[in-house]
Amino acid sequence: MIQAHILVVDDSRLAATIVAEYLTKLGHQVTIKANAVEALNWLHAPGHLPQLIISDVMMPEMSGHEFVRQVRATPPTDHLPVILLTARGGLAERLAGFEAGADDYLVKPINAVELGQRVEALLSRKQAVADCPEATIITLFSLRGGVGTTSMAVNLSIALARLWDIQVLLADMALKNGHCAMMLNLAPNRSLADLARQKQPTFEPEAIETLLLNHESGMRLLPAPASPAEAEMITPAVIDQIWPYFCTAYPFVVIDAGSELNEVTLAVLSRSHTVLLMLAPELGSLKAATDALQILTRLNLETTQVLPVINWTFSHDGLPQKSIEATLGRPAVGVIPYARTAFTRAINTGRPILTTNPTAQASLAIASLAYHLSSAEIKAKESHTANPSQLLIWVRKLVQAV
Repeated sequence: MIQAHILVVDDSRLAATIVAEYLTKLGHQVTIKANAVEALNWLHAPGHLPQLIISDVMMPEMSGHEFVRQVRATPPTDHLPVILLTARGGLAERLAGFEAGADDYLVKPINAVELGQRVEALLSRKQAVADCPEATIITLFSLRGGVGTTSMAVNLSIALARLWDIQVLLADMALKNGHCAMMLNLAPNRSLADLARQKQPTFEPEAIETLLLNHESGMRLLPAPASPAEAEMITPAVIDQIWPYFCTAYPFVVIDAGSELNEVTLAVLSRSHTVLLMLAPELGSLKAATDALQILTRLNLETTQVLPVINWTFSHDGLPQKSIEATLGRPAVGVIPYARTAFTRAINTGRPILTTNPTAQASLAIASLAYHLSSAEIKAKESHTANPSQLLIWVRKLVQAV
């Protein structure tokens, strides 16, 4: 267990003392401040730099949200992980915390075990990223089902693996209705729920590796839970525990976040490097995409991190691409041409279109998007590849022709 210096900020002396006692028993050093103003003055004094901050939200003089904004405003405190504590639960409160810049959120009364897990997860995540090259995490999301989010996640993972001849991790985080395994014709026996249900769950790399399924393309799948009941076992605390693995295990991690907005989805989206916002060229899908953009903005994701992808799920009479881009206020990073028959066959057979027909227009569009998202990260390998893959040769020709 990582031992750290932790700053606890709470106007309730009793609440602060209880949290401090929990943390001290775990071996951490704790400093308590009675309000946000006092905490900021302490942080700005030389030599006062904790490894983590835990702050109440409702405090006099300055709220916890404003305190986090001040912490994030200037170095050397701008990088410190922050957990907010509040008596109010729900998505709205969690969104407000993320919008302010917090890394995590706990609802009072605080459970000692959960607090310890969240602290350990945040410290481990920061340490893992500091020690190892950080993976590129690409999450696909939509607030509207039926726009091809899972098909895109599956094929994008295969494209990345085949472009660069590397292992890529696909994580199915559409927890209640994940279909990645079905689309890959894989039969999972276990999922994250099996780790989460243990009395003393461990999320060490060795334990996570036992859950992964290998696909012939070179990508690996972390499957969704087998049932909605098991999906309930995956909480933001579990996401915290597994995130260091996501950050360091593979050069690229693709996440299917599905179309349901919940606390787990927020935890995944807020930690992603790139979010591909999936939509079809019709009004309902465009409205869902604009709503999603508002949420993603509140999660402090930059404009360059949220990239729309238009999937032509029907053959004609769709909204013009320029109109969609004007409404969203940003260009689409990819447009997937209509290929309903091919995608339907792929779903029914468990054989993705990238594996059965890699030269189809839809396949090359997905591979080109994968190239766009990955070529800068893997520039050294691209320029020195003695034997480029056939897919890479095709995509390079396609990119040069544009």
